[in-house]
Amino acid sequence: MILVFDVGNTNIEIGIFHKEFGNEKVVATARRFTRREESFDELAFFILRFLEINKVNIDNIEKIVFSSVVPQLNFCFHNLAAKYFPKSKVIEVSSSINLGINNKYKNPGEVGADRLVNAAYVFYKYKCNSIIVDMGTATTFCAILQNGDYLGGVIMPGIYTSSQALFQKAAKLQSVDICKQEKIMGNSTAEAIESGIYFSNLYAIEGIIKGIKKELKMDECFIVGTGGYASLFADDLFDVFDNELAMKALKYIADIN
Repeated sequence: MILVFDVGNTNIEIGIFHKEFGNEKVVATARRFTRREESFDELAFFILRFLEINKVNIDNIEKIVFSSVVPQLNFCFHNLAAKYFPKSKVIEVSSSINLGINNKYKNPGEVGADRLVNAAYVFYKYKCNSIIVDMGTATTFCAILQNGDYLGGVIMPGIYTSSQALFQKAAKLQSVDICKQEKIMGNSTAEAIESGIYFSNLYAIEGIIKGIKKELKMDECFIVGTGGYASLFADDLFDVFDNELAMKALKYIADIN
């Protein structure tokens, strides 16, 4: 079996897959909050308990793949693998492994592992000019051409990140739920904030996608949405919304490495 980890700034997601090449079905998945000060023992307990609950024998794990944007935790995963999965092949996603794409970033090693792994999978899956919008702690835009060239993109504050900054800096503005809105005009402070958060992100994402397409002269372009808040915009902005994209992408990396 294949064990994968997507280590983000907000959450760590873990997934299990069968080892067959091209099998994208997630057997089981779970997530927990990311804590940069997390100890090796705490992380190991979570992972081993997850495998126990899902009746997966650690001896059956043939590969471990992880993508991390939290460097402080990387040593934990390597130590975990060495102690509990000594027979497993360990693959840390970076620009130096086989991704199946051409990294055209000015400094290839600077690209976040999460952006690389998503781009690799989207190219493998769709083989066309694509823009990936990943709405996590940050909202990132990645452009991948139909020939496999990864060109980079845009990074902006995530919808939750920016809204929390608003509530912290403006004493009279109350915290509200982040949800889809049908009308722009609000006739209460809460409605006005909800509208502002939703539509500012909707039009920003829409505008950035339009700008990328124009700059790269992409007449036809496939738009893929993923990440915690992307579902809010799935009907308006994306050709496909896939909240399991990161998990599937890591399985694909396991397959080709």
